[in-house]
Amino acid sequence: MIKSRMGLILGAAALLLALSPEARTTVRRWAVRGTETVLDLTEMAKDAGAVAQSKLQSLTARDGEKN
Repeated sequence: MIKSRMGLILGAAALLLALSPEARTTVRRWAVRGTETVLDLTEMAKDAGAVAQSKLQSLTARDGEKN
């Protein structure tokens, strides 16, 4: 007996992936795209952090020269 709709959906998805090579190929393609997106966003965040840190260091250096 299936206790919830979510269980039914997950079971159907597992069955589809087990029996359909096309579904596996599609899911793999989506997983690769998702991973690429996450890696790109991570790289962008690192770059933004480096730029912010550089600007902060230049501002503190200027402030130190004024005093």
